[in-house]
Amino acid sequence: MLRKTLCSMCLVVVALSPAIAQDVSKAEVFGGYSWAGGNFHGWNAAVMGNVTKRFGIVADFSGHYGSELDGAILIKKDGHSFLFGPRFSFRGKRLTPFVYALFGATRFHESATISGQHLSDSDTGFSSALGGGLDVKVNDRVAIRAFQIDYFRPNFFGEAHNRGRLAFGVVLHLGKK
Repeated sequence: MLRKTLCSMCLVVVALSPAIAQDVSKAEVFGGYSWAGGNFHGWNAAVMGNVTKRFGIVADFSGHYGSELDGAILIKKDGHSFLFGPRFSFRGKRLTPFVYALFGATRFHESATISGQHLSDSDTGFSSALGGGLDVKVNDRVAIRAFQIDYFRPNFFGEAHNRGRLAFGVVLHLGKK
């Protein structure tokens, strides 16, 4: 039901978007640093195809890594997310604020060594990210993603986890529409 509603909304936005004669890249590639709370640091990468000046489809990938000491036990954790969905941009001459709704999966893994014995567990579950950000244009080909922040909700080990996620980095604009 949710998938049909989102697809319908996307089709309406595309159909109602006017054709604007302004240079917009065909695609954007983002790469940078990401933080998902606590000591969970890592990377974020995304590819977006611009359908219109304001609407694009995003594939967002991230990896976060951390560890914690529980007494004498070191627990290592990592999570990798694969999210997809629509992004709406409000392009200006130098600034491009944007919002998005992404859905997909997160693979979470944790391991520990206790008295010389190595234990580990992994799980994959549905994830979503709702948020936005701001790109600052450097030139026609490069922008700086000043920030990207979202409400990130991965599900693993039978439980939903509410997290904030922050990223910043470099955006490359490829081709012209």
